[in-house]
Amino acid sequence: LETDTALFEIAKPPHSEHREGDASSGRFVRYQFTPTFLRLRTVGATVEFTVGNRPLNNFRMIERHYFRDHLLKSFDFDFGFCIPNSRNTCEHIYEFPQLSESLAGSSALANLSTFRN
Repeated sequence: LETDTALFEIAKPPHSEHREGDASSGRFVRYQFTPTFLRLRTVGATVEFTVGNRPLNNFRMIERHYFRDHLLKSFDFDFGFCIPNSRNTCEHIYEFPQLSESLAGSSALANLSTFRN
């Protein structure tokens, strides 16, 4: 956050295929970070989402960040109503919990998972 450096970007391809009936499509995101990332204290994130042709009522986004099946952070955002055909952004600033050196310095990559409802 202090350096204004983009650490990663996740985006759908411009013409991604949408499978009919796949209710979970786009609901889960998995990130993999190096141990260096886990030593950061504060990270800013911007989430962008678009709404289709119909209004979206009671939209709620739940984010849960795990490290080795241990819940690090949980956020619950209620956007309420989102107008049709809109592009929306939400900005977050995350304060990371301090991990022990043995956990953060592990040679394995960290898996942080996010669920959006």
